[in-house]
Amino acid sequence: MTKVLLVDDEEKALTVLCRSLEILGYQAEGISRPGIVCDTIKKWRPDVVFVDLMMPEIHGLDLLQQIKAVEADLPVIVLTGYGTVKTAVEAMKRGAFDYVTKPYNIDEIDLIIKRAIEQRALSIENKMLRERLLEKSPFSSIVTTDKTMKKLLHAVETLSSTDSTVLITGESGTGKELIAKALHYSGTRRDCPFVLLDCSGLPDTILESEIFGHVRGSFTGAYTDKKGYLEVAEKGSVFFDEISELPYPLQKKLLRVIQEKEFSKVGDTRIKKANIRIIAATNRDLKAEVGEGRFREDLYYRLNVVSLRVPPLRERRQDIPLLTNYFLTEFNARFKKRVIAVADTAYSAMTAYQWPGNVRELRNALERAVTFKEDNTITLQDLPEEILSADSGGMNQVPAFKEFKEEKIDGMTREYITTLLAMYKGNVSKSAARADLDRANFRKLLKRFHVSAADYR
Repeated sequence: MTKVLLVDDEEKALTVLCRSLEILGYQAEGISRPGIVCDTIKKWRPDVVFVDLMMPEIHGLDLLQQIKAVEADLPVIVLTGYGTVKTAVEAMKRGAFDYVTKPYNIDEIDLIIKRAIEQRALSIENKMLRERLLEKSPFSSIVTTDKTMKKLLHAVETLSSTDSTVLITGESGTGKELIAKALHYSGTRRDCPFVLLDCSGLPDTILESEIFGHVRGSFTGAYTDKKGYLEVAEKGSVFFDEISELPYPLQKKLLRVIQEKEFSKVGDTRIKKANIRIIAATNRDLKAEVGEGRFREDLYYRLNVVSLRVPPLRERRQDIPLLTNYFLTEFNARFKKRVIAVADTAYSAMTAYQWPGNVRELRNALERAVTFKEDNTITLQDLPEEILSADSGGMNQVPAFKEFKEEKIDGMTREYITTLLAMYKGNVSKSAARADLDRANFRKLLKRFHVSAADYR
């Protein structure tokens, strides 16, 4: 049975409307005290809400905003007199589904409820379909509006139809594994295994056996034959994460796999063919590792056929709000919470922070915040201490922006300008004011650094 919640300070009118709706087959609940509406919605879970615009305790527009904060897709229909139709139209602009003028026509209300239920059902169905499509997309977990990231994803799409060996570089926590998975699952090998090997996560003594496999009796404890990662991944891809940690003796054996497409198990003289794609990742400078004698030069050039660099989060600050919403959706579903907003001061601190742990650090910070959050808005107090107190070159905390106000235009940096735009969501006027510049001079900076404010909206 459809549940309808009615909010009106006129108790007599409320009682009449409740009874009328019950006669039509609805389960109706009337509230004359607006202060308990949000709690009632959380507990009773209505399908439609009617709200009177003119109430002494709170204006209907303000109550509408509170309801939408609790349940964004809940249809809200406003009740209004003829003299406030203009305000009702304003309510629709703010998210109300429709409005009804007094005195009520019960048939009109019945029709509006049915339309609201149908539209909500269609909206939920479309949302579910979109989510299913996103789940099937290899790029669904990569959230970005950044030009460099979009260029990277375009390169991934191009490379997905090839078998080229790819080296993914970038700092820890930037999402190198996601790029590797996108390469595999968007390519011709998508229906075959994707095997991940963390070169830093296994002791050297067993790493060779894990990669290449072994035969029975090849060493103490080898009681049976064992397939290695290369054999398990036949016709698929092997992702060597943190390839710089691969022991020097094993680097030669991996070179043979890449060059000859073949390998031998530990303790076996037979040659096995390797129909696999090699993808590698590192957070180190492999060329420097070659210079220090820790990494084979010939393997470096074999791996570096195509190199993809994943930028750190501090170079794509405009993605912080987008990533925040993405992670909040994930954690709300997991912890059954409704944390749907972030205070401006919190966003400012998050945008200004350097994020040395990159996207992984942002994700962890938000998971912690949602876990302990009891209301629906993340504030400064919910963020880790390092975000609030860190000081890295005057860019990590919001008050540090004052240091730039005395600088001349020539002293402005691209990072500072993009940080301002990210903080103020592409608003040039606010960004210019924060930099203590007029709009004209701020736009000169945008032109000098080849930055578009539209990319941050």
